[in-house]
Amino acid sequence: MNKENVVAIIIARGGSKSIPRKNILPLQGKPLIAWSIELAKAVHQIDRVIVSTDDDEIVTIAKKYGAEVLFKRPAELAADDTPSLAVVRHCVSYLETKEHYRSDIVLLFFPT
Repeated sequence: MNKENVVAIIIARGGSKSIPRKNILPLQGKPLIAWSIELAKAVHQIDRVIVSTDDDEIVTIAKKYGAEVLFKRPAELAADDTPSLAVVRHCVSYLETKEHYRSDIVLLFFPT
C-alpha cells in the first residue's frame, strides 16, 4: 500500500482589522502561529507543514518553528475578503507545478 501525501497548510496574513498583528502576538510565551505549526508538526501522518503568508515577520517566525514557507502570498490573495479555499488552491497549485508534488490530503489550519 502506498503512503498518502498529507500536507498541512496554515494560512496567516499580516493584516488584521480586528486585532492588529494577531498571528504573531504572544500567547503563553510564543507567537500565536507557533501553536498551529507545532500542532501540525506533532501529527506523524502529516508530511509537510506549509505556511502561506504575505508578511515577512510571519515568514521568519514560521521558519523558526519549523514550517516551510515556499513563497510569499500574492497581495490579491491576502485581502480581508479572500476566501480560504483560494489560498489553499494557490498553495496546492504551487506544489504541483513548481515541485511536482501531489497532495492526497490537504489540511487547513488557522493560527487562531
